[in-house]
Amino acid sequence: MTVPLAFMAFSLTGCAFQETLKSGTENPCATLKNILADYPAEFSAYRKGGTDFSTVTIYRAKEELIKGHCEIWAWGNADSAYVCTVGAPDPEVAVTRYDQAVEQVSSCLGPEWVLEEGERERDGEAAGVVTRLRSQDAGMPVVSVHHVEDRWRRSVYLYIGSPARAL
Repeated sequence: MTVPLAFMAFSLTGCAFQETLKSGTENPCATLKNILADYPAEFSAYRKGGTDFSTVTIYRAKEELIKGHCEIWAWGNADSAYVCTVGAPDPEVAVTRYDQAVEQVSSCLGPEWVLEEGERERDGEAAGVVTRLRSQDAGMPVVSVHHVEDRWRRSVYLYIGSPARAL
């Protein structure tokens, strides 16, 4: 049975337009677990078509937990992250997406992953909230869901990678 991640397939309400996010995979929970398993290989099984920048190479993801919104960032020195980012048109949609993402990701990962919630800060200012999920297995990456706010934008993103970058 496929357990869809709610943040991947729901319609926005209260907007002047209808936007539906879809998963790029048949079984998002299984894909999430496979992505986690590929962390030691820096998500190499999921990379395609990279673009080099001065400090990072950004690859399109072969399998996307959110269709059209996922990438793999590789900084070198065995430091890579699988990231999906979705904007939100208003605070209510951002909060709904964030809450649903946290619920669905934590249900896919199961009780062996410890959930920790916190505030995000940027340049000394409040910048949203984050929920981090950590495995009891020290070799696993951190999985975090971020609700990012600044004066002009709101977004929700899923991060899978090094705990040092999951701030």
